[in-house]
Amino acid sequence: MKAYKHLVKFALKNNCTVSVFDGECWDVKRSTSYKEIIDSINSVELAELRIRQGDEIVGWASVMDALNFEPDETVIDYTITPFMNAWDESYKSATV
Repeated sequence: MKAYKHLVKFALKNNCTVSVFDGECWDVKRSTSYKEIIDSINSVELAELRIRQGDEIVGWASVMDALNFEPDETVIDYTITPFMNAWDESYKSATV
């Protein structure tokens, strides 16, 4: 599974909301809809995700679904927070 899709599923499973910045505006704000989030990410070359649990921002990621990227390369950069570290471990476990 592509890392950015796993990240969105992980966030939603952990009762988070996801906002998507498309380079010009926040196209999706505090969404819990997997389809809405993924459609927004796929509509641009590069997107930024802001992940919240309640009012607390628990993570940020820069994502890109380029054809020549390996699945694990689709999350280009992310913040080092306990939440994002837990996602990273979960993703590594899922891809073994």
